[in-house]
Amino acid sequence: MTEKRTEELVKMDADHVIHPMAAVGDEPDEVMVEGHGIYLKDSDGNEFIDGASQLTCVNLGYSQQEIVDAAAEQMGKLAYCNTFFGTCNPPNIECSAKLAELTPGDLNRFFYTCGGSESIDSAVRIARTYWRNKGAHSRYKIISLYNAYHGVNMGAVGTTTLKQGVFSSYVHPLPAGYMHLPSYYCYRCALNKTYPDCGIECANLLKYTIQAEGPDNIAAFLAEPVHGTAGVIIPPPEYWPAVKKICDEYGVLLIADEVMTGFGRTGKMFGTDNWDVVPDMSTLAKGLTGAYLPFGAVAVGDKVYEGLKGASVFGFTYSGHPVSSAAAIKAMEIYVRDKIVENSAAMGKYAMDRLNTELADAPCVGEIAGLGLMIGIEMVADKASKAPNFMAAMKVGKEIKAKGLRARAGGRIAFTPPLTITKQEMDKALDILIPAIAAVKPK
Repeated sequence: MTEKRTEELVKMDADHVIHPMAAVGDEPDEVMVEGHGIYLKDSDGNEFIDGASQLTCVNLGYSQQEIVDAAAEQMGKLAYCNTFFGTCNPPNIECSAKLAELTPGDLNRFFYTCGGSESIDSAVRIARTYWRNKGAHSRYKIISLYNAYHGVNMGAVGTTTLKQGVFSSYVHPLPAGYMHLPSYYCYRCALNKTYPDCGIECANLLKYTIQAEGPDNIAAFLAEPVHGTAGVIIPPPEYWPAVKKICDEYGVLLIADEVMTGFGRTGKMFGTDNWDVVPDMSTLAKGLTGAYLPFGAVAVGDKVYEGLKGASVFGFTYSGHPVSSAAAIKAMEIYVRDKIVENSAAMGKYAMDRLNTELADAPCVGEIAGLGLMIGIEMVADKASKAPNFMAAMKVGKEIKAKGLRARAGGRIAFTPPLTITKQEMDKALDILIPAIAAVKPK
């Protein structure tokens, strides 16, 4: 694509498009025109390793022709069918059956959405509907964690605490009934504890809060198996079993936000599989189609399903869309057939081994944390003070982009490449990333 054409596209974009997560009125930064495998190409011909899977959603990489063909075939057959009033369509039925083979435990029924924020909003609605249908009208409060990102629509933004000013300051007042607890951020423990001698006090805070508020007022506890948008923060292994036990003890529904962690990202099919925990509900999106089409779902266990019986639930025009369902079926086939989850685990371990070895003496690396191909590197002013070094992380992000690698850089650098990445491709990415991080010096 010519430079002139790029300028024309940038001008049209500036004239007509309002971008999310960008200052209104700013011109676009780049125009992406092509993707293949783990690579992205912009309109100027620059090619990048997509070390972020864009928004940690392109799990299967680009140009998976089987998904393209499945969607095109279904579009030619039945491009749309609503799922209201008991209407259904074969792709969505088959998608649900296939999904039930992969989801943990008894999470075998699904309510469909268009993406992650809608899935969170729907899970909150379902939790409150569940309790109201059982006559427990006071159980409406939702507990979530600080450092969490769960979405931006009005039903989800109340649960989102990461960079709260960015996501919610323009839409106050927020809906009522949301509460927040310190999260499982061991490197910067809000309780000034040190793992493993801490007794997992961050989990025990959930019990204290439920007791203080009264169990009869709490509908659900919602958390990400791994904090994703916060820069990949991994919980201690005892955390999820502990909160599951607490929720069961007090009858509080446990909702796992698997929008980012689902479909192999953490080296297991779902994030909670790492700790053999089966929540009452899980929210899904991103990897469900590998981001080839917008699609999301709420997976519901038997207890919640039985509690909903007789209630009428809400819906969306595109719930259970047949074309998205066809894409999801093919994506799930690829995850299993091509052993994508196993590759995520193997390549994640390989990357962590290299990072830990080669950055062991890097003076401004505070923490390297990873689970599968979900890896976070925290940049600090120096190891002793642990003072955040946001500008260093941003500088690393710019430097690696100039050398052909994209990653999400904030206070922590998130490295989350497509799960299809090969060892050769991983080495190519790390050979760019590691020297850039190692070169950062204390202020």
